[in-house]
Amino acid sequence: MSRWPFLVTSLMVITSLACASITQFNPFTLQTPTPAPTPTAVAAAQQLQVFEAIVEAVRERYIYEDFGGVDWEAVEQTYRTQVAAGLSDEAFIQLMEALLAELPRGTAFYTSRAERIELETTDTSTYKGIGVFYGTRAEGEPRVVILQVIPGSPAELGGLKAHDAIYAIDGQPLTAEELDTISTRIRGPEGTTVTLTVQTPGQARRTVTLERGNISPSDSLRMTVEDGVLYVRVPVTANEAMAQQIAQQLEESAGDLEGIVLDLRVSGSSAGWPFGEMMTMFGTGDFGEFYTRTETQPIGVEGVDVGGSQTLPLVLLIGPDTRGSAEIFAAILQNIGRAKLVGLPTPGEFEGLEDIALPDGSRLSLATSSFRLPDGTDPAILGVQPDVSVDADWDTFATSAEDEVLTRGLEELTR
Repeated sequence: MSRWPFLVTSLMVITSLACASITQFNPFTLQTPTPAPTPTAVAAAQQLQVFEAIVEAVRERYIYEDFGGVDWEAVEQTYRTQVAAGLSDEAFIQLMEALLAELPRGTAFYTSRAERIELETTDTSTYKGIGVFYGTRAEGEPRVVILQVIPGSPAELGGLKAHDAIYAIDGQPLTAEELDTISTRIRGPEGTTVTLTVQTPGQARRTVTLERGNISPSDSLRMTVEDGVLYVRVPVTANEAMAQQIAQQLEESAGDLEGIVLDLRVSGSSAGWPFGEMMTMFGTGDFGEFYTRTETQPIGVEGVDVGGSQTLPLVLLIGPDTRGSAEIFAAILQNIGRAKLVGLPTPGEFEGLEDIALPDGSRLSLATSSFRLPDGTDPAILGVQPDVSVDADWDTFATSAEDEVLTRGLEELTR
């Protein structure tokens, strides 16, 4: 999910504790002093304050006024009763996670105070793990799909490749319920090992044991020109230089190209995704608007042709790992008739998340903004649908020659 700076604010809910009352001795009416709150009572009161802050924020600021079809009032009542009874710290954290999981996937997250502090003080430029970018699949047999392998990582040294799928970790098959937090099983301290059950498309499953290392996540833009077609595989984590690199290739190939294929199937959202530059290069006009419950911001550009970027036949390859800015980019170019989309539907995960501070130092990340087309359609609700559907996921092929989506995309360029 992408973040839109003009929408990002913070909410701090301020709380106070009542002062203890002072009693006087009266020989005729003996008064029992009001006992000071016990630690358990204080914790229960604070938990209730955090809960109320969460449900109020969802009621007033959640991007979808119908809460994605969820009866939020009934959900509040159910969970309020459990919170009021008093919970351990761990049980309360789990309950808040369950509360927000009632909303559509990917639109609300709870981070405890301890987790928030750890995230804010940890160097996120590296991590301890095996070195893969991955997606998850709950349908069919639950699995982790390797989108790309980081060069020089334990995964690469162990023979893992893009398009492989992981079905078990340390002998335990994956379950659909754990896929959102599966990184906690894959990652671990440097020098420790993890055993994976892996399958390469078309081959038997095998067991691979990897020693975790210190990983610097990176992925690169890949471009080829063949038979008059510029193929661009947009990386998992794009940066601002991507648009310039594509523009340079278009200029160098000007006059020799007959079509362009932009492969967005592993392109997730990142802060560096050059949305404005890409829209200027491949689109033009009024595209729609970003919106919250109370604000809207229209978006549109006057397009600039770079080596045929505005005129050459254009195909975008999409799938379940196309997320964030790449999804909006695809939805716009499809809507204005500039590109044909080939592949599988996207997940519709590009709502803008806002971080909201809670009374105990924990944090709520809530979808408070999204994008809609000029006709009012919000593609995040159902995802971006391809013009040409090809039922071939990322882990169904191992080489470009076996890639049914790419083959169909190349065919569409000539139609």
